[in-house]
Amino acid sequence: MKFFSPTNIYKELMLLQEIEKKPNSTQKDLASIIGAAASMVNVYINELEEKGYLKREYISAKTVNYHITPQGIKRKNYLLITYMRELLDLYRLAKNGVGEFLSKLRDKGYKNILLYGAGEVAETILGIVRDRETELKVIAVIDDDKEKQGEEILGYKIISLDEINNYPHHGIIITSYTFEDDIMEKLKSIGYDMDKVIRFFWMGD
Repeated sequence: MKFFSPTNIYKELMLLQEIEKKPNSTQKDLASIIGAAASMVNVYINELEEKGYLKREYISAKTVNYHITPQGIKRKNYLLITYMRELLDLYRLAKNGVGEFLSKLRDKGYKNILLYGAGEVAETILGIVRDRETELKVIAVIDDDKEKQGEEILGYKIISLDEINNYPHHGIIITSYTFEDDIMEKLKSIGYDMDKVIRFFWMGD
């Protein structure tokens, strides 16, 4: 996970899910899944067993299977729904922010736009544009990766920078965080009107 630090509750959810799916998971396997030391897994397992969420089955002195109990399944399902609800709340917050950004572009007279950078940010924007009733339209997505060019992202064609004149547009939104400065330089080098460049990660008034 790039953004969230796994909490104890999240680790509990991951352990219960993995044990339900694979009772013969080793403590090393479980440690890898929750991002903890193998020595800590035994602590978590003891707590789950004390709460009645799982039972140990000793196959041998060194081999143990873990079995989730009906109470453990109930707990896992509750944690999963709670986790999903919180993620949806965060998604709605992000969606509203992107929606406001797009509305400002529309109010400034932008209608047909290109995105530059066929990654996660572009995919999020495309999904929001597709779900909203707006005059703002994305007509294609630019990307410098030749393997992506000619493919599609959410139904939108991925094109090279050389092709932008084939797609009449009012502006380009840079949707790459890592290569934003490189993209700015490439657009300058071809004499593109920089007043028509919108930097998503600098979005504001």
